[in-house]
Amino acid sequence: MRLAILLSSLFIAACATSNTTDLKRMSTAEVCYYGMVEPDKQQVALDEVRRRNDDCNKHSEEITKIRDLEARAGANPAGTNPTEGMGSGAQRSGGMGRGY
Repeated sequence: MRLAILLSSLFIAACATSNTTDLKRMSTAEVCYYGMVEPDKQQVALDEVRRRNDDCNKHSEEITKIRDLEARAGANPAGTNPTEGMGSGAQRSGGMGRGY
């Protein structure tokens, strides 16, 4: 679990400062995911994948794992709702659990 948090933190940090030289250090799956979540950087990511003579479709399983790690880390990738599936139990119990 610690490894997952560490990897997702590193990936988020890498994405925050990515330029074309940083993309060269990422795995192909990471580059594809970066292009998916950063629409303004999509062309740069696709160019990098083409430079590697690769295809994002070949890495869909790895991209799914990255997406799951991001969701667990709270990065809220497009199309997901971080509060989805959360019940209203905290509201019914009075918030801080005082139980008055």
